[in-house]
Amino acid sequence: MVAKSREWNRVYEWENYRLACALMNSRKEAIDSVLDPFEVRDDWFALELVGYQVVPGPGATGEIRMRVEETIRNLGLNDAICREAREEYAESYLTGVIQLGYLERRAPFISRELRRQGRLRTEDS
Repeated sequence: MVAKSREWNRVYEWENYRLACALMNSRKEAIDSVLDPFEVRDDWFALELVGYQVVPGPGATGEIRMRVEETIRNLGLNDAICREAREEYAESYLTGVIQLGYLERRAPFISRELRRQGRLRTEDS
């Protein structure tokens, strides 16, 4: 999680790698105040299914909630690009364009939130 611009000597250390899309990787840059994906619990982030915004989840309380909010803000998780991508995945699933298995592989956060919120299609419930 340490950016190469801050500690070049850690570039090839496995414990410093995190799988992230190119957009999030470039946004993270040298910001230290984002949550480590290896430490995030499933209930710390939630998805609001009207505007497709990421919000603090039911398990994010106290200090964790502040860190969740900071991560959302610092990574721009609710900018138009991210919201539109989430909406496309969710609506494609809800209208039957894509199957649940595909959604689970490509957008696990969205599939988990649809399941948690009782929004899976009848055949997938």
